[in-house]
Amino acid sequence: MISLKDNNSLIRKVGFLFMLVILLQIPMFFINRIIDEREYSYRNMVREIGNEWGEKQTIAGAFLIIPYSDVKVEYDEYGKKIERNVVKDWILLPDKLNVKVDLKDEVRKRGIYKTTVYSGDIILEGEFPKLRDILPANLNPYNIGIGLGITDTKSLMKVEEFKVEGKDIYLESGTGVTQHLLNTGISGTISENILQKDKIKFSIKLSLRGNGGIEILPFGKENHFEISSTWKSPSFYGILPSTKIIDENGFKAQWDVSFFVRNYKQDFAEGYYSDISEGKIGIDLYEGVTHYRQVMRAVKYSMLFVMLSLFVVYIFEVTSKRFTHYIQYGVVGFSLTLFYLVLLSMSEYFNFNLAYIIATLMVVIPNSLYIKAVTKNKNYGLGMLVFLSGVYAVLYSILKMEQYALMTGTLLLMLVLYVMMYITRNIEISQE
Repeated sequence: MISLKDNNSLIRKVGFLFMLVILLQIPMFFINRIIDEREYSYRNMVREIGNEWGEKQTIAGAFLIIPYSDVKVEYDEYGKKIERNVVKDWILLPDKLNVKVDLKDEVRKRGIYKTTVYSGDIILEGEFPKLRDILPANLNPYNIGIGLGITDTKSLMKVEEFKVEGKDIYLESGTGVTQHLLNTGISGTISENILQKDKIKFSIKLSLRGNGGIEILPFGKENHFEISSTWKSPSFYGILPSTKIIDENGFKAQWDVSFFVRNYKQDFAEGYYSDISEGKIGIDLYEGVTHYRQVMRAVKYSMLFVMLSLFVVYIFEVTSKRFTHYIQYGVVGFSLTLFYLVLLSMSEYFNFNLAYIIATLMVVIPNSLYIKAVTKNKNYGLGMLVFLSGVYAVLYSILKMEQYALMTGTLLLMLVLYVMMYITRNIEISQE
């Protein structure tokens, strides 16, 4: 049983430790600000590299572009009706569309920052229906074009092949279409003799660059997509793949998509639909939790670990029967907050695992030697070494458990509470 009589009583010391933990949140606040600023700079760098290397790509096509005449009605200032002929484009989508994509990731650096981008080889094959059976009378069948929508054409590196019915098509930049997602890309004019064909087959091979992910629109009545990459952490959205394999070599995914997943028809006038991205398949090339996010997550547990560490120092004080000055508690507490700043700075130059080891050693070893000097007992120094090593090992495990981090942290907090309840079970305040 412990009796609390003097100024170094448990109540006074615990009250001081509680206030010290609260005060230590001031440097933790500034460390949080530094983390936010560094992450903001990193995000800006990623956007800059994305703009220069290539943005997130959306592949829309192929599609036929068929001009037709329409009457536009206007009224003059006197209310008089004026009709004039305008030329618009009719968009025809393929019956079958097969797309095969192979993405290769590579790291781009700028200063101390780096991000991952990709280069992609894309093959599109498919067929359009017989035009004579579907063309309205007002459409002009003698000036038919074929287009391919690409979001970021400045990152289109090479078009190896663009054939219709086995013949090469002379390509131009742009599609001439105003419809969103079809207005940027490449296009060409098709020979008139294809009007007699039962099926109009096409094949396209190209290479492009991008950043962040890729999307494909299901323009065919029947769509078959295959995407493979060395990227190890993809995130699928839109229509999810029919089959997928994700392992240490990357991923492979396949989709078989019907045209029923979208709400637009196989042929329509440009601008008739405001959104033709329905039913798209998409992949975000997810980089996982950045080292900035990991440091930020570690900071969230700072109060718990600092409080627990200072409580252990107090246990050493009581058991060693050597008075530990308030300033010495402050030194230990402040050194524990610097762990997160060291971790942040090291993670910008080394991988997170190595940075964590360096930051841990830079905090654990000096604090263990300090406790040894304060208590004049090497066993307490060794105990501090073991304790802090265990604490940071637990923190590392929590950071790696993305899905179970909250549960693990909660269980750890409850465990600390149970230990404190056990240690303080025999304490009473003296009435003297």
